Amino acid sequence: MLSIRFKLISALTLTCLLVGATVMFATPHMVKHEMLEGALRKQAVAYQQSISHYIQEQNSWGTAADARAFSASPDNQLAEQAAGISPHPIEVALFDQNGHVIIPGAGFRIGDSVNIKDLDEPESIQMNNQTVAYAIADGELPLSDNEKQFIHALEETLLFSIFAALAAILPLGIWGANRMANSLQHLTSAVNRMAEGHLEQQVPVNSRDEIGQLSQSFNSMNDQLVKTYRQLEESRALIARQAEKMKELSIRDELTGLYNRRFFNEEASSTQAAAISHQAPFTLVLGDVDHFKKINDNYSHATGDAVLQKIAEILQREIRATDLLARYGGEEIVLALPNTGPHKASEIINRIRQHIEDHPWHEIAENLQVTMSFGIADDYSDKQLEKQLDLADMQLYRAKNEGRNRVCSLAEIAA
Repeated sequence: MLSIRFKLISALTLTCLLVGATVMFATPHMVKHEMLEGALRKQAVAYQQSISHYIQEQNSWGTAADARAFSASPDNQLAEQAAGISPHPIEVALFDQNGHVIIPGAGFRIGDSVNIKDLDEPESIQMNNQTVAYAIADGELPLSDNEKQFIHALEETLLFSIFAALAAILPLGIWGANRMANSLQHLTSAVNRMAEGHLEQQVPVNSRDEIGQLSQSFNSMNDQLVKTYRQLEESRALIARQAEKMKELSIRDELTGLYNRRFFNEEASSTQAAAISHQAPFTLVLGDVDHFKKINDNYSHATGDAVLQKIAEILQREIRATDLLARYGGEEIVLALPNTGPHKASEIINRIRQHIEDHPWHEIAENLQVTMSFGIADDYSDKQLEKQLDLADMQLYRAKNEGRNRVCSLAEIAA
């Protein structure tokens, strides 16, 4: 593919050559034509005098008879003699105002009649502001030696001028073409980089012409595009954060920040199914705050909320990253411990229970004491999460009946 630089330089060179050739061939022709017109005008003056003399003598003009009479009259011979001593004697065909041939030439004969409109730029001969005849040159102007030398010198001067102009114009044209091509190349490269994903692009503005204006418009457009893209990215990130926040809100308990019951059931069911498939241990734990109703009644519901929040903090701090913790309802929490047998689960939950008991609850309310009871179930033979939760709830009920602030496990009964 030809580059714009090559096309511009080629077009400039061809234009210069075409203009030079036109000037070279047209100027000498125009000079000769002007010389012929000048000679024709000089001879027309002589014919004007002859026609004037004829009209005075014959008191008639413009008919075919006048044309034949004038052609043979001494007035015509005097006019031709006057034309013959002109510096540029040329053959002339002469017509009256009605198109009758007065003096033959250029293929016209006495007795012929022509339409003046068909003549090629005839020279008009006037008397008293009225045209009485038309003249056209027959053939080419005979040039003298001096005139031939002048024409030759003119042609040489024009040829030299053309080469001098080319020598001056082409470097400027090449410089301008290179500058224009470079500006367009910057624009092309910038557009290609944008297409590759590099949106932020700016091109240099080297002129105030159309390409400079195009470069400025591109820069402005790119600035606006980048600004809009960043706004879209910010909006997309904001929407993503809002969506994530909404998702978190939909699966989190508002008071404690723990997962809610619905999310726990979905995730724990999947974890239990995986444990069953791989015959891996899977333990569920239900915990309940002891005498929580008394805490609300004796202190306040705000104190009860603070207790639940603190217990959530302790539990989150003590469990493992693979464990699943949720608020199951009211003061009840639930834990799913994948890959954990009942004995390991009892160790973990007893440690958590002890941390809860040892916490300085008086910081929340004076004389406040808080403990929790837990029930553990590792039997998933029914392959239903609800059945295993029921078993854990039975162990929690047993822990309550046996004095609270304790951990009861289904494995203890089996043992």
